[in-house]
Amino acid sequence: MKSIASRAALAAGLFALPLAGAPLFGQAQPQQRGGPPGQDTPYILVTTFHSNDRQMGVQMGDEFRKRLQSEHSAKELFVITQQNIKNTLEASGYRADSALSASDLMELSKTLRGDQVIDGTINKTGEGVHVDARLLMRSGQATVSQPLPRFDAKDVGDAAKTLDRELTDAQKSLASYKACTNNARAQKYAEAVAEARKGLALYPTSSLNNLCILSVYAQQKAGPDSIIAVASAIRSIDSTSSIALANLADAYAAKHDTANAINTYLAIYRLDPSNTSTVSTIIEMLASSGAPDKAIPIVDTLIAQNPGDVNMLRTKWLLQLRAKQYKGALATGAEMVKADTTRADLDYFQRSIAAAGLDSNSAMQQQLIGQAMQKLGNKTPVDFPLISAQAYYKAGHLQQALAMARRASEIDPKNVAAWQFQLTIQNQMNQPDSAVATAQKAIAAGVPKDTLGASLLGVAGPALKKAQESKTREDWQAALQAAQTVDQIAPSQKSAYFVGVSAFSIAADALQSLQKYQKATSKADKAKGCEELKVVEDNFAIAQAAMPRGGREDPQTAGTILQNITQYSEYLPQFRKAWACK
Repeated sequence: MKSIASRAALAAGLFALPLAGAPLFGQAQPQQRGGPPGQDTPYILVTTFHSNDRQMGVQMGDEFRKRLQSEHSAKELFVITQQNIKNTLEASGYRADSALSASDLMELSKTLRGDQVIDGTINKTGEGVHVDARLLMRSGQATVSQPLPRFDAKDVGDAAKTLDRELTDAQKSLASYKACTNNARAQKYAEAVAEARKGLALYPTSSLNNLCILSVYAQQKAGPDSIIAVASAIRSIDSTSSIALANLADAYAAKHDTANAINTYLAIYRLDPSNTSTVSTIIEMLASSGAPDKAIPIVDTLIAQNPGDVNMLRTKWLLQLRAKQYKGALATGAEMVKADTTRADLDYFQRSIAAAGLDSNSAMQQQLIGQAMQKLGNKTPVDFPLISAQAYYKAGHLQQALAMARRASEIDPKNVAAWQFQLTIQNQMNQPDSAVATAQKAIAAGVPKDTLGASLLGVAGPALKKAQESKTREDWQAALQAAQTVDQIAPSQKSAYFVGVSAFSIAADALQSLQKYQKATSKADKAKGCEELKVVEDNFAIAQAAMPRGGREDPQTAGTILQNITQYSEYLPQFRKAWACK
């Protein structure tokens, strides 16, 4: 308690020897026997106990102080007087009968030259009172605690008597604790541990001597198992020992015992939720251990304590993403960028768009992509409009899908997927001319021709299928034109095969017409026959040129076509001669 330290010096006589026998709270206090304390005599501070009955807390403090004064000489243990406590508290703006927190007790003790402090609680029970107390001492900048056994008593007087007995037992080990700490400071580690073990022999539940051993082990960088054994012993006596918990957590972490390390850090957090370093460690360990969901309530507590903390919001957002809590992550992310618009960066959009997709929230995904494209402009990753195009395509909105695919190719003109997607959509929309134009733009942009072949076959494929069904020369000619266009733009094995099949089918249809003009005598019929003959010859030539490359698509069909071309070609000169074709 800072005000005690800062204001206490204003009170007269605070740093003189403690005054004995001065009344406080209306009760006369006897002077402690044994004369003035010696130079090495420990001073003990006893103030009002915590209680749900304020008057009982005051009474217990007074009774225990009187009990100590009557049972211990001033040479053995000097009890800081009520008057000095009263003067210091009132000078600091506190009521003289205040029940102080542990930190305030230690500050008051420091002001009054105290060595030991009693931090106690007393409450009524059905048959009397229940007491829970501990002895506090300072070790460097830290406060160490020696819990005293809890007990029930019939009244305050009986409680003071029992507590004095418990304190006296605990103090049997204090000389060993002091010797241990002195040896530890002098780096006489073996001697320090030996002294601490003497203290434990005198008082087996001495948390202080165990703490001294723990500090020696820490300085010597002892193995994790040694640290764990001593720290666990301390925790069995004092579950709130922050020193034991910190060493225990580190030892478990060193052993890669993640489960116990996390549980220990959580215990530290529960004792001091404001410790941001501990919180960060817990969050990191929980996230990396595959249990990020357990860290989220901790972050929620911190956000409640610090509303609008953007860093905590981001931490929660990342944890929710890792825990696959996508709906929550999307809400937290939106809250984060609302609090700080600079957080709406590429990383935010990439993670959030992916989360919306995993949550099957197409509307949110499209909304986020729109926001990203507006915010990032030409720095928008090409994946974003492609994702949007795919979503529109699945929903049957082909025009919107085509627009997004085009936006993708504008962002990255050499992105093959963007162009292929446009061709797919245009084929489905039955826009062959547009598909061809798109393919030509793609090639001009530097897209390899062979990457477009499969998509462009969507232009030739339907035409070929229609011709196979109708078997009309007109449809075969349309199929040939489509196949030749595709083969010219993006030549492939399959496009060549389509060309060969279409051309041969046109020639086969013309061969059938030749039979009608085989015995032609009129000039007009002979001219017609010559036209059909040219159709056959021209398309045989096209098919022969295409099939060596396209034949690998269907070797059997290709072989049959080439064989037929060879066979029928033997008779073509006869027709040419008979009709005198030029």
